[in-house]
Order: sequence, then C-alpha cells, then structure tokens
Amino acid sequence: MMKRVSVWKIAVVCALCAATARGDKLLFIGGQPDPTQGDDSFVFDHLEELGHDVTYLAANESTTADGEDVDAIILSSTFGSGDARGKFQDLAVPILQWEEALVRWDHGNPDGNFRMSEFSRNGQGRETTVIKILESAVGHPLTAGLDAGVHEIFDDFNRTPQQFGELAPGLILIAEIDPDFAEDGTVYVNHDGEEVDSALVLTAIDAGGELGPAGEGHIAPARRVNFPVEDVGFGSLNETGIALFDCSLEWVLGRNCLGGGVEGDFDNSGQRDPADLDLLAAAMASGDPAFDLNGDGAVNLADRVHWVVDLTNTYIGDSNFDGQFNSSDFVAVFGTAKYETGQPATWGEGDWNGDGLFNSADFVAAFGGGGYEGGERAGGLMVVPEPSSIALFTIGLLAFAARRRR
Repeated sequence: MMKRVSVWKIAVVCALCAATARGDKLLFIGGQPDPTQGDDSFVFDHLEELGHDVTYLAANESTTADGEDVDAIILSSTFGSGDARGKFQDLAVPILQWEEALVRWDHGNPDGNFRMSEFSRNGQGRETTVIKILESAVGHPLTAGLDAGVHEIFDDFNRTPQQFGELAPGLILIAEIDPDFAEDGTVYVNHDGEEVDSALVLTAIDAGGELGPAGEGHIAPARRVNFPVEDVGFGSLNETGIALFDCSLEWVLGRNCLGGGVEGDFDNSGQRDPADLDLLAAAMASGDPAFDLNGDGAVNLADRVHWVVDLTNTYIGDSNFDGQFNSSDFVAVFGTAKYETGQPATWGEGDWNGDGLFNSADFVAAFGGGGYEGGERAGGLMVVPEPSSIALFTIGLLAFAARRRR
C-alpha cells in the first residue's frame, strides 16, 4: 500500500532544511561546460535557492584539487563515469551523487570508485514514480521523516540508479525500488542475468564506515549518499522527493534536517557549539523545561555542567573550545574587557556559569571543576595555538587591572 504523506509534514521538513542552510561552498560536477544537460539546471538553481555558494564544473575539466576546498561535492550522472573516476573517492569531503557506475567495485578501476556495492546499474527499463522506505531506516535523517513503505517521489515515471549484490559492510540502507509499482514488464536482473526481487535506490555511508569488499580495509573518508535520480528526474521530484534531496544534502554536510540529532544541539546546527551554551544560558533565566538536559526538573548550572563535561567532554572555562582549560582561555575572555562591568557576556566572553555576566562567580564555577591545566580532552570544536609569552604577560596586566577596579 502506498503511503500518503501530508503536505504539511513535508512542508515542515523542507522548511527545516531551508532554515539550516548556511551558504555552504558546494562543487557541482556535470557533463557539459555549463549546467545545461539533463536536469542539471534544476539542481543548480535549487542549490542556489537554498543559499549555497555553488561552483559548477564539467567532469572532464575537473581535478581532485577542485574538490579539496569545498564543504561538499555534488556529482550528477550527466557525465561519463570515466570523467570523474579516481578524482574524488579519497577526499575527506562529503559527496552527494547519482552516477551509478561510481558506486560499485566490479567496474573499471575499483580503486577509483566509492566501493559501496558489488553491482549497480541504471534504471533503464525499470522506471518508477515511487521508492520503498525500509523498516530498518525509519528515524534516520535520510528518510526525511517518512514512514516505512512505498512513497511517491516523482510526478512522472523516472529512472533511478540501483545497487545490488554484495554490499559494503558500512552501507546504510534507506530505500529500495518496489517492482509492484514500476512500469509494466519490468524485470530486475543482476550482471549475471539472474532475476532479483528488488534493488536499493537510496543508500549512504558515514565517515569511517567500511567499504567493500568486506575485509579489504577500505574506509570511507567522509559521508557519501547515492540519491535516486538520473540525468532527467530531478525536475520531476514532488514535495516528498525534494524533501528527501534536501535532507540528503543536510546529512552529508553533517546536519540533521529533522532536528534533535545531537543532544544539546539547541539551534539544530548539527553539532554542539558555544551558540548552544548561550541559548542554554537564556533558558536558565527563563526556566524553559526543554533545556533540562539532566532530567532533574530544573534548568540550572547542573545542566550547563552536563552539557560541557558529560556531553561535550571538555571543561567549564574552555572558552575557546580547544578541549583544554588553560591560560589561552584567559587571553580570550579578558580580551573582551567585560570582566566585572555588568555588560551581557556569552560563553566565549567569560560567562561560564550561565548567568549572562562575566565576573568572579565564573571563576568559582570553572576552578571548582578542577579542570585548570588538567590536560587535553577530546571535546571542543576549535583548535587554537598556545599563548605566547607576550600573551601571558598581557593576562597578568589584565588580572591586575581587574583587581584595581575592584
């Protein structure tokens, strides 16, 4: 039975994806000097409408270096696979793609492919308007919130790249094509001519996931998603299909279009960062129960400690989020000149205890945790150099000035 998804639900997902777009730098690879082949123009325009900074290149003109300084790579299927094979598979850059010949390890030079399945083929003769979300995938961001079962994603019959045979151990299975809803006369066969029941049409692998064949030591350097469109098809995606695409892009970029994917990620950025701590400080003042991280019925310093120490594995006082609490944090906070001024302060400006100010109470909270010069932890998001001797001297002057003011 085909699932009917409410327009409201899909609109919410699309709105969440649009809201989290942050002008990421994307490299879009197609088959022509300009994005004019197949539905590449629709893809290009959609990426720009989401607010991303998109650079387009023809596959035969692209190089590995082109993909080294971007947030994600988008690979169309409008080019011949040989024009991209061997260029991007080893980059620690996330990739969203729909060129079926690049996902398998039985074709051409397997070291130049993504090694996600043994076999793959295009959707010629297996056109469909739907995909079938697998039970095991329910709740994954790549489902865009869809339930298990058959969902219509195209307005017209279209081809989808398909994977089958042995699968990479780390492959994430999201959806398959359902022969009951494909065009009449559809026959599924593998490369040996043997009939198969169905084939995968939406798959992914996370960074660090094992690629195939199993046991050969191939590891994904970044996230990869194979999306169910081919040369022509993006322009026929309905609201459900567009939501799936947008959530796929958000996922490869490290974000969750459904929200709530990272505990303590209050702004749904896909990671915990100082902005979340500042939202938590505001919630401590208002008592918003949604910010009760430790479940004790209150929103207070205990939740802040839980966020910093237990969830993020760093220290109260680690203002620059390098995973340490040391003199470099004093450089950062005293440089804002907000100590004991009564001016509003953020975490990065010395508000460690969450009262919205930078004063002696913050040092009580920080030193009470016993983390000063306690060594490096795995938490934190930014790495900064240790302060120079001049910076350490500046700390002394700032501390002295602060004592004089008091």
